[in-house]
Amino acid sequence: MSDSTTQQATGMEWKWVIAGVIAGLIIVGASYYIVAPVFHSPAIQTLVMMVGFMMTGVIVGYFSPGVTIREAGIGGAIVMVLIMVLMAITGDTDNFVQNKLIDFLLLILGVGFSLAGAWAGEKLQGDNAPATEDDKAEDIIHWKWVLAGVVIGFALNALFVFLTAPVFQLNMSVAIVAFLVSFLITGFIVGYKSPGVTLKEPAIAGIFTVIIDWVFLEFGINLEIAADNLISGLALGFLFSLLGAWLGEKYQESRESGKTE
Repeated sequence: MSDSTTQQATGMEWKWVIAGVIAGLIIVGASYYIVAPVFHSPAIQTLVMMVGFMMTGVIVGYFSPGVTIREAGIGGAIVMVLIMVLMAITGDTDNFVQNKLIDFLLLILGVGFSLAGAWAGEKLQGDNAPATEDDKAEDIIHWKWVLAGVVIGFALNALFVFLTAPVFQLNMSVAIVAFLVSFLITGFIVGYKSPGVTLKEPAIAGIFTVIIDWVFLEFGINLEIAADNLISGLALGFLFSLLGAWLGEKYQESRESGKTE
């Protein structure tokens, strides 16, 4: 049986599985080896790796034609296995490859985060499909864009903050700037790629993202966050996501007006 016949029978786009593996090895691998020398916490290292899987899924879901969510998941599984093998070969197994249960949990997490990212990527890609009246309605909350904003925002949040930290020697001011820029970019992406006017959705996503950040800091690495800092983070996440969404909507309008001229 030819490869084309097999692909039609299974519906599997193997070239996007391979693309996901290549992208995943670069993003996840680089993220881990940049963060690991500075942050020795297994929770932080795992987080950075998982959001690397998520961003890989976003890339596969967005750039591939059609729906390629499962391809991203399979690619994520392969990447995790390859990373575990690499860690075993290099002897870097203190934090991760401790037993079969840890290996299995990491594999499941890698696949799950890849699938979540691919779903968000497919939502962004959907900008090319005809939008319905419900999609453009401004009097309701489009929760799929809230969820897409949370996925993208959380991934960018973690990557921006933890990847800039080693470069700028754990400078808190730089970390705060990276934190805010991640919300700005997330809002812009959602505002630009979503049909209709979606200002409130990225703003709501910004609030949820900060809450997830707080849960990780408070319970993942036992870093106590003062109430006033949490409130400030919620306000800034909301405002910068809203600003990014407004900029994205303006850019979307300029693009559409340019096409009609």
